[in-house]
Amino acid sequence: MLRHGHLFFYLADESGHVLSLAGDNLDTDKNSLLASGSRSDIGDWQLHLKSKEVLELHYSGFRTPHIHNLSDLVQHNLGAQVRKFGQMLLSDSSEDSPNILVFQISERIPFKADIAFVSGTKVKTSKVKERVSRLTGASLTSLLQDKQTEFDVKFERCFNVADKLEPDSTIVGKAAIANMLGGIGYFYGQSKISIPENSSLRGHDNFISYWPAELYTAVPSRPFFPRGFLWDEGFHQLLIWRWDVHICLDIIGHWLDLMNIDGWIPREQILGSEALSKCSKLPEEVVAQYPSNGNPPTLYLVIRDLLDGMEKNKFTATESNGITSFLERAFIRLEAWFQWYNTTQKGKEMGSYYWHGRDNKVTWELNPQVSLQFSTFQKL
Repeated sequence: MLRHGHLFFYLADESGHVLSLAGDNLDTDKNSLLASGSRSDIGDWQLHLKSKEVLELHYSGFRTPHIHNLSDLVQHNLGAQVRKFGQMLLSDSSEDSPNILVFQISERIPFKADIAFVSGTKVKTSKVKERVSRLTGASLTSLLQDKQTEFDVKFERCFNVADKLEPDSTIVGKAAIANMLGGIGYFYGQSKISIPENSSLRGHDNFISYWPAELYTAVPSRPFFPRGFLWDEGFHQLLIWRWDVHICLDIIGHWLDLMNIDGWIPREQILGSEALSKCSKLPEEVVAQYPSNGNPPTLYLVIRDLLDGMEKNKFTATESNGITSFLERAFIRLEAWFQWYNTTQKGKEMGSYYWHGRDNKVTWELNPQVSLQFSTFQKL
């Protein structure tokens, strides 16, 4: 029995730049162009959709100062369509000067479509048609096959499991590392920092904004936790450095760049409107970060692992030099972070830490819910 599937994807500009639709009636069989626009950082750009099939395509455009309520906008639009026409299809309409465009492919499963984004489209040498062709169709299929082969070869070179595991287990391993790498993302924005109750700065919002910061990091879960978590990242990097040590060092460096003058790093990074949209149902006290609280410094596990790998000659000379250079530059921050833990988080027993985060309300809870999870940890 054939089933219908609905694929939604969207284009948004947090800076508010206007996004232009290719036309009121999108027909990708005749014209692959979906939308276009312009930004100072990338110039003029275009979004194209190519498919061998004739696809049923719908859209809606929205003008909004923020995108954290994007799901609500789409659901409201679909709900109105269901009430009017009995169909869960986007309205094929747009508000004036939209900065968000949502597209919906409604088609029988299975279907295939390639989406290509190209920038610098008004430059004389842009060759948009050729570039779109290279990014879609047979060219894309061939490139994906080449990359799949490269992935398989690199997986065996990094983990050497062909003679140790059954084929099914190897498939699981490839899925695990691919999912981890696929979860790496770039984020930009400002964290919310809780203001102490006795502070003169405390007002209506009870928080201040951290400086505008960028973060390159893996995430615990793309559907549910698509943002950086300091504690989790140490465990992520224990795997990622074995795949690409340069990516690992880049990510650790981004996290250390978030350190304040006291040596504290906000444990959860909700940066940008899109990340905040995933937290819309969380209470404010969970979104705000508390400078008195910390997470176990798992990044030190990675540092120890890297040093151990250098002693055992697991890296090339170039990689070893890169690790050494990075650690020399990062040492001051790593030491500041270490001192912060040993002055603010130390426990009553020698060699123990006391992790803050619970209040007197937990005495009435059978299973206390705290964002920091544990109250005591031994030194890592």
